[in-house]
Amino acid sequence: MRIPFRFCAALLLFVAGSAPAQQLSTAPTVGPAADPGPPGGYLPMDQASVHMPDPALALIRLDVGLTDRSGKPVLGLTRDNFKLLDNDQPAKVVTFQSYVGAPAQPADSVETALVLDELNMPETARIGRKNFAEAVAEVEKFLRAHGGVLEHPTIVYRLREEGLFATRQVSMNGNQLADEIEEPGKMRRIWAPSDINNDLGHIGKGAHTSWSVLAHSLVALGSIAIEERRRPARKLLFWIGNGWQVRSLENQNVVGLSDFSIELLTRMREARISLWGATQWPLYDAFGNPVPVTDYVAPEFVEGPKPDATDVRYLSLRVIAARSGGGVIEVPGNLAATIGERVKEAKQFYSLTFDPPRTSVMDDYHHLKIEVDKPDLTAHVFADYYDQPVFYDQPPVKRLVTVKEFETMVADAHESPEGELMRQLESLQLSERLDSAKMAKMAKLVHGKAAREAFEVVGDESAFLAPPADEIATKPAPDAATQHQIIARVISYINTAIPKLPDFFATRTTVQYHEPLPKPNQTWKAAWPNEPLREGDTETASVRVHDGREVAESQSVKNAKPGSEQLTTRGAFGPILATVMGAATMASSAISWSRWEHDERSDLAVFRYSVPQQTTLFSVGFCCLATDFGSYHFEDDPPFHGEIAVDPTTGTIFRLTIQADLPWRLPLDRSDVMVEYGPVIKGASSFICPLRSISISRQRRTMAIDEWGEHFKVYGPFETLLNEMQFGKYRIYGSTSRILPGFVEVPKEK
Repeated sequence: MRIPFRFCAALLLFVAGSAPAQQLSTAPTVGPAADPGPPGGYLPMDQASVHMPDPALALIRLDVGLTDRSGKPVLGLTRDNFKLLDNDQPAKVVTFQSYVGAPAQPADSVETALVLDELNMPETARIGRKNFAEAVAEVEKFLRAHGGVLEHPTIVYRLREEGLFATRQVSMNGNQLADEIEEPGKMRRIWAPSDINNDLGHIGKGAHTSWSVLAHSLVALGSIAIEERRRPARKLLFWIGNGWQVRSLENQNVVGLSDFSIELLTRMREARISLWGATQWPLYDAFGNPVPVTDYVAPEFVEGPKPDATDVRYLSLRVIAARSGGGVIEVPGNLAATIGERVKEAKQFYSLTFDPPRTSVMDDYHHLKIEVDKPDLTAHVFADYYDQPVFYDQPPVKRLVTVKEFETMVADAHESPEGELMRQLESLQLSERLDSAKMAKMAKLVHGKAAREAFEVVGDESAFLAPPADEIATKPAPDAATQHQIIARVISYINTAIPKLPDFFATRTTVQYHEPLPKPNQTWKAAWPNEPLREGDTETASVRVHDGREVAESQSVKNAKPGSEQLTTRGAFGPILATVMGAATMASSAISWSRWEHDERSDLAVFRYSVPQQTTLFSVGFCCLATDFGSYHFEDDPPFHGEIAVDPTTGTIFRLTIQADLPWRLPLDRSDVMVEYGPVIKGASSFICPLRSISISRQRRTMAIDEWGEHFKVYGPFETLLNEMQFGKYRIYGSTSRILPGFVEVPKEK
């Protein structure tokens, strides 16, 4: 009896994405209001920008203010007028943008932040009461100018002995902000001194007794930087008051100062802060006599070529301001007018991005300099950054072996201790594809759970490679006409088979492999020690397929690891074949001959395809982006490519791969899926159904950091997630009787 083939609506309509036990959805894009609205309107902080990552932008962004000899902004220059030097070596500028203050320029391209430094000029002390009152008056004067309509979104901070405070929102209504600072008790508290005691405990040992006020001032600056990095604009930060004082060498040998300094400058650079110190008020001695404000910082500290992260003098307000592209406002008198002038000019600047060089050294110091090919012009730019290995993916380096070498190794290690075989397996990867039949046969020689896990990972990771040479048929490639006929049969097979599918049940078993969770206090700056993938959740689900739709009727999970990333492969019985072939045969796509491949049934024809354009037919994603406002999913519709292995006489697809073509600057580096099909005999019929699927994702970890009374997130090293799905126990339900022409009959086995 001859058994007709039918097609079992196969496969992944989509792809792989990682999500904590939930379906992926399009990541919301939340941003500041484009129109600030009437003067009474606020710009809510929870609407800060969390735009999807733009791979067109390089990894580091610099804002450049360009002034002439009189200090006025210079406009009209192009990328060709600028030269970026990184450690005195020319660096490639990836993107360049000129902000010229045109009416069409978004109001939120620049933000103003004002800090009232009461801590270093205490309002309650006789010697500082008059000065601080004058400082508050100047700020209010600035805010209420022009009827309270501000040039840019603005926020006001207040540093007191009781902690760091801020106005409730970023606003363009100066009158409301001025009203708020008149009632400091109603301002939003960011931290109290008790909240940062642990942070200060990491630094300060061996410091002078005056270190406490200095440290609180620096922590306040760091906290403000973290607050400001949540919004995308360039920031002018005016520190109003006497600022923190750095006197002589009394604060040297401060334990932990290096890490503190590096993190502070990094957070400021990420926040795009230019710091300006407005320290025009004198101090008074116990008799009420004015004493000049001096921070004892020599010019070489301001202009030094390589700041020392262990020298507290480089954390002087004057030095940090110079390093950030700002400076100190020396003009006495009408401070409000001076700030207003600088704020008005701030919308006239240039912005560029560049990629730092690769480094293997954490906190690798780099000095930046902008040269302009015009005379008598000065560039104001954040002058330095710390390069990190984590800026680029650092996949583990393993020893490559062929399938034959792998078979020999596993056979020879049959009687070896489990731990020895496991260590061997974890140190290598295949250079060729290990097919499912060989893998199942070899697995019987591997004993012990740990060794079996390592074996499965090595085999699964090879799913997207070309097969060994002895599995590639040597017969010549078909001519162009025959290739077109084979592709036509594939399309006909999909169009004929999918609409005539019966309803059925199947069992889907998903084994997830992931890297171990990070250890406490593990750094985000460099790749972690080579940690092999370990088996995590194993999910068994009974899947009902009806009209091509997949519904999990029941499911159970074992070996769940709380806190670990999950790789979710969804839509396992959707029309992925039609999706891929539809995209691959678009006018802008390409499909071409690859090779003949031996199969246990017959020689399969293998075609390569490439879809160079974005299409809604295919999307990838993962959770979550490194934002401080919740869990925002990344999702994209990237170009993709892959292979299809088909029966040349019937068009039946037996193997399919999909590999996303992702720009390298995205936090998602890889998203690949492979599905294998085979005949499943039920009664008198045989259906081609999915038997096995491999999904691999490589993405950046998101690391949560608590520092300086703030909670924020950064991107850490990349990690690999792997899913192996097995399909079985197919059961047709319902009663059907059909005659299906056009299917290939299968000879009855003898």
